[in-house]
Amino acid sequence: MATSSLVRQVGLITAEPTPSLLSVVAYRNLDFVVLDAEQTTLTLQQCADAVQRLSGANTRVAVRVPELDDMTLVAFANTGVDEIVLPRVRHPKELERAYRATRFGPLGFRPKQASFASAFGADYSLEPRLTVLFETVEAVDAVEDFLALECFDGGWVGPTDLAGELLKQGRPGAVALEECVQRVVDVLGAAGQSVGLPAANIASAGDVHARGADRAAVYWERELASMIAHLAAAAAPETRVTRCDSP
Repeated sequence: MATSSLVRQVGLITAEPTPSLLSVVAYRNLDFVVLDAEQTTLTLQQCADAVQRLSGANTRVAVRVPELDDMTLVAFANTGVDEIVLPRVRHPKELERAYRATRFGPLGFRPKQASFASAFGADYSLEPRLTVLFETVEAVDAVEDFLALECFDGGWVGPTDLAGELLKQGRPGAVALEECVQRVVDVLGAAGQSVGLPAANIASAGDVHARGADRAAVYWERELASMIAHLAAAAAPETRVTRCDSP
């Protein structure tokens, strides 16, 4: 198993960045929050609001974008988000294209708009980190090719979608999935690159680090639903009071 010198981090993935949640995150100095805008109801404006609410905190803000279209990437980059997570990537060329789309000239073709990300036109040096979500078989097979790119800046592994991809290729089961996940973790970890994995719950975040990943992410809505289920189960059973009248 690969070992990494990167600092171990724990954070949340959420599609509902409410003001209360963000306030607690900032107060507790959580390492990061990933805003999930892929196939959710999370809007660009909600992402921008979350970035601004956490702008004075130590928490880094990432967003998993809904698609790899150039204008979509630019729009999310202009929110001032610290990191853009690229979903459904299959080839290193897609990362190179995303890099050029989110970089100002001469490295890229991103328009110099007056936005929160550019201090409203005063500073065009701030550009989001790009990380690859390894959730396709093609991306896993090409992990060394991604690593060879200068613009590669870390990755995540999406086990759920990756399992579906493996099933389509006739490679079902936990063993094949675990081999693919560990391959990405080991290759990136050995190169000193950051790699993140989802944790089953808050208590198992340490298991993610034990596998060699430096970032463990907990799905907040799923964790909240689990906590509420446990709370409901802990409720005392209803008791009936029988009234006895005196003769």
